[in-house]
Order: sequence, then C-alpha cells, then structure tokens
Amino acid sequence: MEGGGRMRARERSGAEFRINRWLQIGAAFALLIGSAARADDDGCPTFFPDFSCDRSGRYEGFVMPMASPYLFEDPFITTGVSAYGIWHDFPESSVFDGGDAWVVAVQARVAITDRLALIATKDGYVFLDSKNGVLDDEQGFFDIGAGLKYAIVDRPEDDFILSGIARLDIPVGDDEVFSGNGDGVFVPSLSGAWGIGNLHLIGDLGGRIPFDRDKESTSLFYHLHVDYAIAPFLVPFAELSGIHWTDSGDGSFRVDTTLAPPLDTVDLSTAQAALGTGSFEGIDLVNLGSADVGGHDLLTLAFGVRFPVIAHTSFGVAYEFPITHRQDLFNQRVSMNLTVEF
Repeated sequence: MEGGGRMRARERSGAEFRINRWLQIGAAFALLIGSAARADDDGCPTFFPDFSCDRSGRYEGFVMPMASPYLFEDPFITTGVSAYGIWHDFPESSVFDGGDAWVVAVQARVAITDRLALIATKDGYVFLDSKNGVLDDEQGFFDIGAGLKYAIVDRPEDDFILSGIARLDIPVGDDEVFSGNGDGVFVPSLSGAWGIGNLHLIGDLGGRIPFDRDKESTSLFYHLHVDYAIAPFLVPFAELSGIHWTDSGDGSFRVDTTLAPPLDTVDLSTAQAALGTGSFEGIDLVNLGSADVGGHDLLTLAFGVRFPVIAHTSFGVAYEFPITHRQDLFNQRVSMNLTVEF
C-alpha cells in the first residue's frame, strides 16, 4: 500500500509538472504575442500595422515600377491592391505571325509586420489573338505566383531599403494560353530602392528555377527603374528590363493546332520547326520550356508616367519595347496600372 501511494504521488507530481510546463509555455507564448501586438514607439501595432494605424509602407516620393509586373517586385512592405491592363503585341516573325494579347490581372500585398509582407503577384486572364491560321485564338488563366517579402535593411531616414523576396509559381493555368506547364517555379530575388531628393532608383536581381528543368527553362532577370518627381502628382520614369536564359527546357510542351489529327496536338519543338520560327520563350509572362534558348538574352526599355492622384492611390501608364535584336514574343507593350496601397 505504501509503495502504491508513493507511485500515485509520483504520477500526481509528474502530471503537475507537465501541467505547469504547458502553463509556462502558454504564458510565454501569450507574452510573446502580447509584446508583438503592443504598440511600438509611434503607437502602431506590430502585426498587420496597415489595418490599425496611419502607416505608409512606401517612402514618400517613391512610386511602383510597371515593367515586367510578374517579376519586378519593389522592396517596400505595403498593404494594397494593384490592377493591371496590358496590351502585348507579338512580332510578325513570331509563331503568331503578329497578333496580340490582352491581359487583365490583380496583385495583392499584405504587410504582416512593418518588415514582412505576404505577396500575390502573378495571376491574370489573357485573350490571345493569333494571325497564324494554324493556331486558334484562345483565352484563359495564367499560373498563380505568391510568396513572402522581407525588408533586410530599412532606413527611411536615408531613403534606402533592401528586401529579400521568395515566390512560387504554381502551374494551375490553362494550357490553351501556354500555362500549367511543369511542376512549378521557385523565384528568389533581391530588391532595393534609394532616393536623393526627387530622384529615385529601384532595382532587382533574381532567378526563375523550375522544379522540372526539362519542362521549363531556367533564367536570371534584372530590372532598373529611374524616376524624377516633377510635381507631387506627376512622376515620369524609365525602366530597363533584362532576362538571361541559363538553361533550356526540352520543348515538349503540347501545343493545340487547327490541323486534322494526328497534327491537332504537337510538341513545341515540332511546332517551332514546322513554322520556321526557331526557338523562343514566353518572356516574363509564361515559361514554355523551349529548347535551345540557353545563353540567350532579351532587353527591353520602358517609358511612362505615374500620377499619384489622391492619398494612397496612383495611376500609371507605360510603353515598353525590346532593344536587343532578339525579340522572342516581344514587339511592344502598353501597360496601365491602378494601385491603392498603404
């Protein structure tokens, strides 16, 4: 009986110890959450600050870039919605024999803290108009891309910020518009901004690394945005965009045609050879996994203007064109953007 009593006492002691330990862990967790949620020096809460206080994540005078919106992510930690309308014109020497595409897309960003943001930067619905009788006019959804952005260096007093960005492209798009290919793409990048008076610079460097390197191509990308605020409501800018393909896919993406079976569906390499276009890639819009593009480069230049119309809201328009001999599917592009952010 005495031994059983000691055993029950040890069991009660062990249970009390576990309860106390969980209570301590719970108290520590509550303290952590409470301290994180407490207001900082300017009275703004740490978590989701843009929903609770008058915070501006974008430094005064800086505007959002417009070229390559699926790749060029600026470093600012903001909360907002950005809507795009894009007209993209194909070269006459391309697989579309000219033609064009209209894209409508929406991006969303949420500042989890003043240094960390959840970003959804790639989606959209596209209308393809082909002048090539072998390819149908199509419409459908692009793949979806999202991830996180973290401000590594945030020095508003010096107008300097540097952020690390990690995104995933998820292949859920429609193959009719050359999406849904492969197993997804990892898109890491570094983005920075620096200002001197009314002159502002924003740049980034990143890569697209597919999980299936046969199905999709691997590339590096880089961008540079320069603007000068003529007035608070008028900010002209210029942007340089570059893509360097480091590795090719195998060209096995299936392409639908208007031909009779068995040629109603062929792989991309066969279509490129039959149409005499040579290998090309989907630039910043889609990843075709085209063969023989490794080592190739595409550079584009854009000019535009931003209109910060009211507080937290701006409208922009840009015209973009290639400046290298290689064009792939890029002849010219006009982009319009409306952004509401905090």
